[in-house]
Amino acid sequence: MSQIELEQRKRLREKLLKEGINPYPHQLKFAPIPVKEILEAPKTGVKVAVAGRVVGIRRHGKLVFVDLVDDGYRIQLFLYKKELGDKFDWFMDNIDLGDFINVYGELFYTKRGELTIRVEDYMLAAKALRSPPVKYGHRIMDTEVRYRKRYLDIMMTPQVRKIFETRFKVIEEIRKFMWSQGYLEVETPILQPVYGGAAAKPFITHVWALDEDWYLRISPELYLKRLIIAGFNKVFEIGKNFRNEDIDVHHNPEFTMMEAYEAYADYNDMMRLTENLVSTVAWKVLGTMKVKYPVETEKGETIEETIDLSPPWKRIRLVDALREYANLNVEELSDDQIKELLREYQLKIAGGYERGRAIIKLFDRLVGRKLLQPTFIIDFPASASPLTKPHRENPEYAERFEAYIAGLELANAYTELNDPILQAKYFREEEERKKKGDVEAHPYDWDFVEALEYGMPPTGGLGVGIDRLIMVLTGSTSIKEVILFPMMKREEARETTSGKQ
Repeated sequence: MSQIELEQRKRLREKLLKEGINPYPHQLKFAPIPVKEILEAPKTGVKVAVAGRVVGIRRHGKLVFVDLVDDGYRIQLFLYKKELGDKFDWFMDNIDLGDFINVYGELFYTKRGELTIRVEDYMLAAKALRSPPVKYGHRIMDTEVRYRKRYLDIMMTPQVRKIFETRFKVIEEIRKFMWSQGYLEVETPILQPVYGGAAAKPFITHVWALDEDWYLRISPELYLKRLIIAGFNKVFEIGKNFRNEDIDVHHNPEFTMMEAYEAYADYNDMMRLTENLVSTVAWKVLGTMKVKYPVETEKGETIEETIDLSPPWKRIRLVDALREYANLNVEELSDDQIKELLREYQLKIAGGYERGRAIIKLFDRLVGRKLLQPTFIIDFPASASPLTKPHRENPEYAERFEAYIAGLELANAYTELNDPILQAKYFREEEERKKKGDVEAHPYDWDFVEALEYGMPPTGGLGVGIDRLIMVLTGSTSIKEVILFPMMKREEARETTSGKQ
């Protein structure tokens, strides 16, 4: 929008005020019906009132067609000078694209078969000082603008609005599914004195009332486990987590997770819960368990892959996945050979070399993105899984899985460690790694260990990345497309009311 047009609209606002017309009235003249209801059950010859944003004006001499959008639904208006008289001229002189109006008139179908309101009266409901950046239905091409000014992206592009409507519906259906399985929805602290539950660098804040540094949570895990200890058998939470790490197409420092814990369950139960949850939500929201997802081929071409979310999903041990997808038998490699592979792929391990973490690094680099169809990667190295119970058949591994869809890590789950002595040992080992420079190592949570000492039943735990799930269900290749307001570097402050840019 040009500076000249902005100033013109400001002058129009002043003119209206001088004429005694409030460009921002407190209430509407005609009680509106949602446009959605009119479109769902149209009745010609009936008088209706609607309100919404003007997104299109097409003048044909003494008649005008106007496109009005209300809550994402568009309806056409028809204004005829012979019928409206001076009100027709006032509309043309004072109503612009982006304005909100309230209209009253009769429903009819045009010769082209489009449902339309023949306007008999109207009022200005809110004046827009800036015109829409693109024609309604067109995408804003500048991604910087789209993400930074998401309200414009949603306002002008129905398919963008559809992504977020899907997001909200997905979260609603996740809740319904978890409730149906007997889980109790709970709330745990976002500000925590000791962060934990994942390998991540936290955000730090200062609580002035206590004169202490606290942390934005990286996971609600240890508090949800406290609730299992307290005697709740099934709990879950949907909420924000914060990790002070990468910002890219798969990561945003503020993201949404669903975590669930169930007494007397293990990671096998959590696998069944995960595949049933995802497939059920897909069916409820999309009406199908098969979704299309854009995938880049080795030749650099983008093709649409059909992903089948229906259970059961493939299950494969992490070391076997390395063998199958990367032709790498890590169980037969020496530490020196693994270190050489780390150098070859320019992979570094904070806090120093550790075999289990090195194997996971190689998996992430060589395999993860290749897992297009839903796959459970199971049995991670125990040394890199400090909150997980050792595998019942081979204690070198942990009863842990990650779920992958479309090359995205979608979920992480354990048979939860409930031995307080072993948990304390793992925490001490993590503390040593932290001293050696691993900023993502788990801190020692004395209070949690004490809670475990009171006894926690056998427990299965699950964390699902909701943003990534929505990426899969909407065919989005960037996490920024499914987060309403993704984190971005701040713009310089600008004065918007005086017209200075």
